[in-house]
Amino acid sequence: MREGANASRAGVLIALTLLLMMTSAVSMANAQNIEEVEGPGINWVLPDSHMLYLKGTEEQPFLDRNWTTNTGQPLGKAEFTRTSSALNPNLIDIQSAPLAESFRFGGNITVRLFASLDSTNDGCRLTNVLPGAAGAETSFSVTLSLGSNVVLDNVQTNSLPMEESYLSAHEFTVQAPDVNVSLSSGDFISLQVDVQHDCLQQGVLWWGTYDATSGIIFDGEVIDPQLDYNIDSNRMVRVEFTPISPWGPGDFDGQVLEIVGPLDWDEMVHGFGKEDQRMEHFETPHGTRTGEANRTIFTWSSEKPLIPGKYMIDACFTVTDQDPGELCDAVGVLRFEVLEDSKPMLASMWAAVVVPLGIIAWIGASMREAMLPIQTYAILLLLAITALGPAMHLPDIDSNAPREEGAAPSFALLSHDGELVKLSDLISGHDAVVVGLFRTGSPNAIRQFDDFRGTQIISDSDIAFLQIATGEGIQSVDLDTYSLTLNETWPLLMDEADAAVGKAFPSGATDAVIVIDSAGFVTDWQPGTMSALEIDEAVSSASRGSGNHPLSLFSIIVGTALLPMVVLAMPRDRDPKVPDELLFPGAGSFMTAVAAAVGFGIWALPVALMAAFGFGAFWIWIELLLALIMVYHGLSVLLRGRIPEVEHLVTVTYSRLPDGFRAWRDRASFAEDAYLGLWLAWLLWLRTPALIPQGVGAVARSDLLGIPLSILAMLGFLVAAGVIVNLARFIALTPGKISRVFGWLSAGIRPRAWGLASAILGAWVAFALLVGPITGSM
Repeated sequence: MREGANASRAGVLIALTLLLMMTSAVSMANAQNIEEVEGPGINWVLPDSHMLYLKGTEEQPFLDRNWTTNTGQPLGKAEFTRTSSALNPNLIDIQSAPLAESFRFGGNITVRLFASLDSTNDGCRLTNVLPGAAGAETSFSVTLSLGSNVVLDNVQTNSLPMEESYLSAHEFTVQAPDVNVSLSSGDFISLQVDVQHDCLQQGVLWWGTYDATSGIIFDGEVIDPQLDYNIDSNRMVRVEFTPISPWGPGDFDGQVLEIVGPLDWDEMVHGFGKEDQRMEHFETPHGTRTGEANRTIFTWSSEKPLIPGKYMIDACFTVTDQDPGELCDAVGVLRFEVLEDSKPMLASMWAAVVVPLGIIAWIGASMREAMLPIQTYAILLLLAITALGPAMHLPDIDSNAPREEGAAPSFALLSHDGELVKLSDLISGHDAVVVGLFRTGSPNAIRQFDDFRGTQIISDSDIAFLQIATGEGIQSVDLDTYSLTLNETWPLLMDEADAAVGKAFPSGATDAVIVIDSAGFVTDWQPGTMSALEIDEAVSSASRGSGNHPLSLFSIIVGTALLPMVVLAMPRDRDPKVPDELLFPGAGSFMTAVAAAVGFGIWALPVALMAAFGFGAFWIWIELLLALIMVYHGLSVLLRGRIPEVEHLVTVTYSRLPDGFRAWRDRASFAEDAYLGLWLAWLLWLRTPALIPQGVGAVARSDLLGIPLSILAMLGFLVAAGVIVNLARFIALTPGKISRVFGWLSAGIRPRAWGLASAILGAWVAFALLVGPITGSM
């Protein structure tokens, strides 16, 4: 018994071992069959069999690509008898429509015919003992030509005795193996069918039903669809599909495309991906363009930028000759990667290194001449650390980089009809200008058109619309088709050959909508397109300063951009001074606010006036001048401890103060508050360059109420500057006596150190403007 049990166990173990070995072998074989996917590329799964169906009526038959879906009585038939087949054997002699594409076919071709008796008598099944007697068989002779190439020349199909009814029709076939022919556009496919019917009963050749798909079968590659993509500077994806078929683009009668990701390369297979990874879903094309060989290319564009990562375009196409019960006849999986944004020549983080190091190096150089109290060096080090905040907000230095938060690039471009159109002319007399940028053939051109028309319907503002075709080498002929749709609704402009205007916009030379206010500043923009409601809101906001108002100053102080103000606001007097005569409450804060407003106004008033007088077309040069003035201000304070122009205005203003104020606060204290207002203006410009130009200048140009509102806005900015300087003073005094001692010890050196930092900050901005937008606009 034990020996039997042991034998049984041994048998089971042997069987399990063999099973595991077989499973491993199968797994290894399957693993070898899996195509390894690594890196970008495209995989296609295409039908290996295609058909031209016999269609039409007996009087007018034809060859067609569309699958027959009718499952009732056949739509077409050709009747024949023994007598008619002997006297006139030809049943079919037709040609297809001319080919739309040239193509080379290599493979097998089969002509398949379905026929039956048109009788309930099955006498044809009897054996034909004597020639000419009842019970004969039926066959067909086929001649097939592809262009000038005859691939079947009166070749006979199989022969058999037929039965009745189209419900059980017989299949007759003839094959042309190893066909290798080339066809040109305009060639025909010709089919001729003769019948040999020796039966006394009438026969019928059927076509036009699901079960009787008479026609020509091509076993081999016939269609050659192309799927492509490109990624613009905003990481928006444009998908292009070229439906290449010998019978034209209509051969592909449906498509579903999805952008799926991020995924790993080995996960990119058809139908894979979670719901939250399906970033875009496309069906009806967004637009079309004409490609090489005058082919129609269907285009789609994503609605939002993609984050860097690996993606696939999972494309499913239906082809007219394939079984309509199948969801996907042709499947394409296009793998691509969205890369990180290219790194600039010099990122702003380097400014955060250069500015503190410059101050520290200056401290080290000064120590060789004379040693200062250790408290002074501690304050200077603290000032160097607080300079990190404004340095981090500086623009990156990069070639041809557009200016963020600045004026729109001034341009004069030719329209599609040859007229010269200038931005300055469009701005004049309008509340805003809305620019639609698009690449040639982009579907966003039509989407922008629809959104602009919608804005015209819902908006009460006076808006000038235009569209600019951008990209390398734009030609007028590229816009002929779209110009017919536009029908001169607004100007259609062509960018310069090197897309200089498109590159100067914040979006870059790609699809985008940019809203420009009445002073010529970019108030809002979005990649691709912008809805009518969003455009209307952006235009309405532009007339109110685009969100730039005096209260904006208080939201900025929450960040790190104004931290140097606290260090610079440390008191210069070791002991507080009490006025000799009684003054109204808050007199000290009021005097500080007045001085700060003077310093802030020295910078803000000229800038606001230039924007209000329409200098937006030259604003990039104005900003370069401002950067150089900042360098001058910084070097002047560093080397001389003062700025002559500021000193003159301070003297004039201080002399007009009441005697009680002047007896309490000396001119040096008043000047220090004025310098704080000036440094505040420069820090705000570094952080938000369009704050004053849009908050005051654009308001002044908006409408009849614009001028009084802009005056109130300017006064609001001056008051806000005074409040912020007072707030900085209050924070600096919070530590009490320690703050006064540290401030007194560093009273003369702090402004000079900040002058060095300001010179470095201004030089960085000037260099960024020269290398980026100014060089790019030349």
